Amino acid sequence: MPKTYLLYRCGEAGHRTPVTFFTADSEQEAREAPTWLRHQHPDSPLLHLGPGEFFEIIEEGRCPPQEWEDAKALLGSGAAR
Repeated sequence: MPKTYLLYRCGEAGHRTPVTFFTADSEQEAREAPTWLRHQHPDSPLLHLGPGEFFEIIEEGRCPPQEWEDAKALLGSGAAR
């Protein structure tokens, strides 16, 4: 059954930027999402990591509800782009 995930771009000093929400059928598929997204959106600067940066993927059911809503609001406003 597909689950919804939140993709963060993380850097030094604990800075996290929500990138997008996506659905995946498994955790393995979710881990492959950043690579797939980078190929589909090569011009998106949020999908290209710099030194010391990494992606964090959080399943909806394992994310605090307020954090999930805050990320949705930020992505909906376009502020994360």
